[in-house]
Amino acid sequence: MPRSDLPPFDLERHPFFWLTQTIGSRDRRLARALRRFRLRVPEWRVLASLRARRRCAMGELADLATIDRSTLSRTVDRMAQAGWVVRLSDADDARVTRIALTAAGERLFARLWPTVEEINRAALEGLSEDALAALRAILARMKSNLDEERAAGRRAA
Repeated sequence: MPRSDLPPFDLERHPFFWLTQTIGSRDRRLARALRRFRLRVPEWRVLASLRARRRCAMGELADLATIDRSTLSRTVDRMAQAGWVVRLSDADDARVTRIALTAAGERLFARLWPTVEEINRAALEGLSEDALAALRAILARMKSNLDEERAAGRRAA
């Protein structure tokens, strides 16, 4: 299709442009802040996910931390070697391995959280509680829309 036949596209009006720009800016700032802890952003995501959910199977952790499974496996390996996480057998299903924070992982989270919270506060500065609630609802709806579409695609296949 010749370029002149393409529909107009205004990048700055595209919501996903702003989502990726925002996440990219936060991740770059977070990466700089985490260097002094010798930690990377994916490791932070694993720590935060496990802190919130306690124990996760790898699939659940991959979804929560938004990390592909092969990268997550290597990340968990590094974190287990550092003593921050442990692999546990599932009591109900021996085929399932769950990941949990160790006491050292909990202490690391506690040391990191003030730094991460400062970055989060900077990103959200000037937004009211109502605006934040609306933003959470909008993002949750967008994710739900995409998850429903993915599930419908699996059912149709």
